[in-house]
Amino acid sequence: MSETTSTDPADISVSRTRRELCIRWQDGHASVYPFDLLRKECPCALCNDLRSKAPASGGPSLAVLSGPVLKVGEVQVNEVSPIGRYAISFVWSDGHDSGIYAFEYLRGLCPCPACRATGK
Repeated sequence: MSETTSTDPADISVSRTRRELCIRWQDGHASVYPFDLLRKECPCALCNDLRSKAPASGGPSLAVLSGPVLKVGEVQVNEVSPIGRYAISFVWSDGHDSGIYAFEYLRGLCPCPACRATGK
Protein backbone atom coordinates (compact mmCIF):
# COMPACT_ATOMS: atom_id res chain seq x y z
CA MET A 1 0.00 0.00 0.00
CA SER A 2 1.21 3.47 -0.73
CA GLU A 3 1.56 6.45 1.57
CA THR A 4 -1.71 7.78 0.09
CA THR A 5 -3.69 4.72 1.12
CA SER A 6 -7.42 5.33 0.93
CA THR A 7 -10.01 3.85 3.25
CA ASP A 8 -12.83 5.24 1.10
CA PRO A 9 -14.31 2.69 -1.29
CA ALA A 10 -15.03 3.67 -4.89
CA ASP A 11 -16.92 0.43 -5.56
CA ILE A 12 -18.06 -2.55 -3.49
CA SER A 13 -19.31 -5.82 -4.95
CA VAL A 14 -20.20 -9.20 -3.52
CA SER A 15 -20.01 -12.44 -5.49
CA ARG A 16 -21.84 -15.29 -3.82
CA THR A 17 -20.70 -17.72 -6.53
CA ARG A 18 -17.00 -16.85 -6.03
CA ARG A 19 -17.65 -16.37 -2.29
CA GLU A 20 -15.81 -13.05 -2.08
CA LEU A 21 -16.16 -9.35 -1.36
CA CYS A 22 -14.37 -7.00 -3.77
CA ILE A 23 -13.59 -3.39 -2.88
CA ARG A 24 -11.98 -0.94 -5.27
CA TRP A 25 -10.62 1.90 -3.17
CA GLN A 26 -10.50 5.60 -4.14
CA ASP A 27 -6.71 5.32 -4.60
CA GLY A 28 -7.21 2.62 -7.26
CA HIS A 29 -6.16 -0.36 -5.15
CA ALA A 30 -8.43 -3.41 -5.37
CA SER A 31 -8.94 -5.76 -2.42
CA VAL A 32 -10.56 -9.19 -2.73
CA TYR A 33 -11.69 -10.80 0.53
CA PRO A 34 -12.72 -14.47 0.63
CA PHE A 35 -15.83 -15.03 2.76
CA ASP A 36 -13.91 -17.48 4.98
CA LEU A 37 -11.37 -14.77 5.84
CA LEU A 38 -14.06 -12.18 6.59
CA ARG A 39 -16.02 -14.56 8.81
CA LYS A 40 -12.85 -15.71 10.61
CA GLU A 41 -11.75 -12.11 11.22
CA CYS A 42 -15.17 -10.81 12.31
CA PRO A 43 -14.46 -7.70 14.40
CA CYS A 44 -17.40 -8.04 16.82
CA ALA A 45 -16.82 -8.29 20.57
CA LEU A 46 -17.96 -11.93 20.78
CA CYS A 47 -15.60 -13.09 18.02
CA ASN A 48 -12.70 -11.05 19.43
CA ASP A 49 -13.33 -12.63 22.84
CA LEU A 50 -13.42 -16.16 21.38
CA ARG A 51 -10.19 -15.55 19.44
CA SER A 52 -8.45 -14.27 22.57
CA LYS A 53 -9.46 -17.41 24.46
CA ALA A 54 -8.38 -19.83 21.72
CA PRO A 55 -5.77 -22.31 22.92
CA ALA A 56 -2.26 -21.28 21.87
CA SER A 57 -1.40 -24.87 20.99
CA GLY A 58 -4.08 -25.07 18.33
CA GLY A 59 -5.34 -28.17 20.11
CA PRO A 60 -8.88 -29.00 21.17
CA SER A 61 -10.98 -26.23 22.65
CA LEU A 62 -13.98 -26.32 24.94
CA ALA A 63 -15.39 -23.06 23.57
CA VAL A 64 -19.16 -23.06 23.33
CA LEU A 65 -20.24 -22.42 19.76
CA SER A 66 -23.53 -20.95 18.72
CA GLY A 67 -25.09 -21.75 15.37
CA PRO A 68 -24.04 -24.46 12.95
CA VAL A 69 -20.39 -25.43 12.70
CA LEU A 70 -19.22 -24.75 9.17
CA LYS A 71 -16.15 -26.07 7.43
CA VAL A 72 -13.82 -23.93 5.34
CA GLY A 73 -15.58 -23.18 2.08
CA GLU A 74 -19.12 -23.42 3.47
CA VAL A 75 -19.85 -19.98 4.95
CA GLN A 76 -21.99 -17.77 2.73
CA VAL A 77 -23.18 -14.19 2.94
CA ASN A 78 -26.96 -13.93 3.15
CA GLU A 79 -27.10 -10.11 3.35
CA VAL A 80 -24.76 -7.11 3.12
CA SER A 81 -25.75 -3.73 4.53
CA PRO A 82 -24.01 -0.35 4.62
CA ILE A 83 -23.39 1.16 8.06
CA GLY A 84 -23.39 4.89 7.45
CA ARG A 85 -20.49 5.91 5.24
CA TYR A 86 -17.82 4.12 7.24
CA ALA A 87 -18.59 0.38 7.30
CA ILE A 88 -20.59 -2.61 6.10
CA SER A 89 -22.15 -5.51 7.96
CA PHE A 90 -22.98 -9.05 6.95
CA VAL A 91 -25.57 -11.62 7.87
CA TRP A 92 -23.69 -14.91 7.57
CA SER A 93 -25.15 -18.31 6.74
CA ASP A 94 -24.23 -19.51 10.25
CA GLY A 95 -26.62 -16.89 11.68
CA HIS A 96 -23.92 -14.48 12.90
CA ASP A 97 -24.69 -10.82 12.20
CA SER A 98 -23.08 -8.57 14.81
CA GLY A 99 -19.79 -7.67 13.09
CA ILE A 100 -19.35 -4.12 11.81
CA TYR A 101 -16.54 -4.08 9.26
CA ALA A 102 -15.21 -0.50 9.14
CA PHE A 103 -13.57 0.40 5.84
CA GLU A 104 -10.37 1.23 7.70
CA TYR A 105 -10.41 -2.29 9.23
CA LEU A 106 -11.05 -3.86 5.81
CA ARG A 107 -8.22 -1.93 4.18
CA GLY A 108 -5.86 -3.16 6.89
CA LEU A 109 -7.12 -6.71 6.38
CA CYS A 110 -6.43 -6.67 2.62
CA PRO A 111 -5.02 -10.12 1.80
CA CYS A 112 -3.22 -9.15 -1.42
CA PRO A 113 0.53 -9.91 -1.58
CA ALA A 114 1.52 -6.21 -1.79
CA CYS A 115 -0.40 -5.32 1.38
CA ARG A 116 0.81 -8.42 3.24
CA ALA A 117 4.42 -7.65 2.29
CA THR A 118 4.22 -4.16 3.79
CA GLY A 119 2.41 -5.38 6.90
CA LYS A 120 -0.45 -2.94 6.39
